[in-house]
Parts: sequence; C-alpha cells; structure tokens
Amino acid sequence: MTFIIVGIIVAALVVFLVILGLRASKLNEELEQIEGKYEAAQLEIGTLKSRVATLETEDQKKVGWLDGMEEELNWTKVELEKRPKIESRVYRILTLGMKATGKTSLTLKWSNPLTDLGTIEGTKIERYQRSVSHVREKDKLVEHVFEVHDWGGEHIVDALQELIVEEIHGLLIVVDLGGKDAQEVDMARVAEQLEEFQPQALRYFFSPKTVASCKTVVLFINKSDLIAGTPAQVEERAKQLYQPLIDSLQKFSMKIDVKVFVGSASYGHSTHMLFSHFVERILPKNAYDSQLLQRIKQELRAPRLNFAPPALPPQAPPALPSQAAPALQFQPPPMPNAAPAAQPTTSNGTGLGFGALPARPGFQQRLTMKMPEAGSQAPSDTTAPLPGHLTPPRKA
Repeated sequence: MTFIIVGIIVAALVVFLVILGLRASKLNEELEQIEGKYEAAQLEIGTLKSRVATLETEDQKKVGWLDGMEEELNWTKVELEKRPKIESRVYRILTLGMKATGKTSLTLKWSNPLTDLGTIEGTKIERYQRSVSHVREKDKLVEHVFEVHDWGGEHIVDALQELIVEEIHGLLIVVDLGGKDAQEVDMARVAEQLEEFQPQALRYFFSPKTVASCKTVVLFINKSDLIAGTPAQVEERAKQLYQPLIDSLQKFSMKIDVKVFVGSASYGHSTHMLFSHFVERILPKNAYDSQLLQRIKQELRAPRLNFAPPALPPQAPPALPSQAAPALQFQPPPMPNAAPAAQPTTSNGTGLGFGALPARPGFQQRLTMKMPEAGSQAPSDTTAPLPGHLTPPRKA
C-alpha cells in the first residue's frame, strides 16, 4: 500500500514537472517575442527622435524666413510710402474708316511699332494703349496715356455714337487708294469713300461736345505705294483724288485743327509722324519728359521713303524673218507601161560613172530626189536604194 501511494506521488510530481517545463518554455518564447518587440520599439523611437529633430530644424528655418519676410515687407512699406502715387491721365483717339482701309495696321504701326502686321485680322472694336510720358507732380507721378479706339469699317455708326457720348481728344479718319491686294489706284473705291464721308455726313462728326474736347482731326490717305513718283508727287496726286473731302474738313479748321497725311501703313511711310502730331496737339506742354522729347526727335529724323515708278516689263525682241529652207523637188514616178526615163550618169571624181538601174519586175520605179547643189553627187547618194538592191562600192 505504501508503495502505491509513493508511486502515485512520484507520478504526480513527474506530471507537475512536465507541466512546469512546458510552461517555462512557453514563457521563454513569449519573453523572446517581447524582447524583439522592445528592440523594434526602440528603433522606432530613435527614428521618431531623428524626425522630430529634423522638423525642429525646418521649423527654425521657417521662423527665420518669416522674420526675413516680415522685415522685407516692413522695408517695402516704408519705400512705398516714400514713392509718389501713380495717376493715369488717358487721352482717347478715335479711328474711323471703311472696311479694309488699313486702320488697324496704321493704328498698330504708330501705337505699337513692334507688332507683326502679317497676323492682323478683321477688326470689330479694339482698344490699344500707349504710354506717352511720366511727369512728377509734387507727391504723385502722372502717367500720360494714349488710348486708341479702333472701330471696324462696318461699325461706323457705333463709332459715331461713341464720338458723341465719350470725351474724344483726337480723331483719325483713314481712307485708301485701293482695296485689298490692289496693284494700282482704284477710282471706284476712292469715289465710294468720298460718298461715305460726304459733307452732309461730316457735320455729325463735329458736334459742340466733340469740338470742345477734340484737339485735332487727322485725315490719313493710306496705300500711297500704289502711286509711282517722288514723295512730293505722290502726296500731290493723293490729295488731288481726295480734294473734296479735304475741302469739307477744312471748313471746320476754324474750330478744330485739321491735318492731312499721305503714307503707307505697310511700308511705314509717314506713320511715324502721327505720334509726333498727336503729342504736339493733344498732350499738354507740361506733360513732356526727356524720353518723350528724345523719341520725337528720333521719329522726326526718320528717313522718308521714295516711291520710284514701277519698272516696265521687259519687251520681247522683234522676231527675225525666218530664212526659207530650200524646197525639196521630187520627180513623179513614170506612168505604167511607159519607158523608163534615162538617168544621167555622174562621175564620182575617179572617172567611173554609175547609171540608174532599170526597174525590176514587180517593183515600182524608185523616186529620185534632187538636192540643191548636188551636181557632183551620184544618184546613190541622193536616193534611197530599193530593198534587196546593192549599191556599187565607191573608190577612194
């Protein structure tokens, strides 16, 4: 009985030890896993610390940048307070004319000389601004600006409405000597434009309000390159064509300045004078600055273009009388059943002569062709041999 109890106790101890060993191994594995997690956490903590240090460095840089920007803004505010205020004074110039007279090209030529005229399309209404001068007046800087209103040819009525409502300082009327791609003066187009600006219609362009604000009216006769001659001759001829319109405008010269220019927007002839004229008539004298004066001097010294008469097309030389070629003479073949004609014998220079062979049965008599100056040639040299007939050899 005692041995049984001891065996049971020993077995229980063995089982307990086995269970304890299994538990210890399991705890050992869990401990190793916890140690691995701890090491990974330590690495992550190190990474986070380095990232925090980087962010702190960047934050310090941003704080420095903000401080610098704040200092720059304060300096800019101080400088802006020292500078004068900019005030713009706009002088409006209205451009009128029929369609395809070159209004837009002319406007851009004097208001923006660097523009590419090849890219210009039809215009409905465009506004261009050109800064003329900057003048210091006490605590402000006055900028004088030309604002050009370019109305398309089909919107003359709308342009007239603007002329009545708005305050206009200059009026530019553009006419031309020919339509699009014209090679010479088109009298029908000139007559059409004279009818468009007839005296009965011009009086509506010069209302009391317009006369009070408008300083000058310019008539620009465009496409002067269609007239050949010297600049003086071209100008005289163009003014003669538009003399009725010039006379109608001169009737208003007692109230407003009227100027006539003859030039070409494509070639730049007289376009540089428009800017100088508008400056002289519209801009007040106290609005001139040094750059404007220098620009006007340069434009006034610009060379004028000479339009030489177009070269005549080369004439074809007169046709020489053609020399008549010597006619070929043929002898008709003999009639059937007729005796063959005797052929003359000729000498080939060696004393040997060859006569014409008689016609062979079944063949027609061959043709003998007389060539000019062939008296020293044998018949075999001037006639084609019959098929199958051998020509005697010639001795040297």
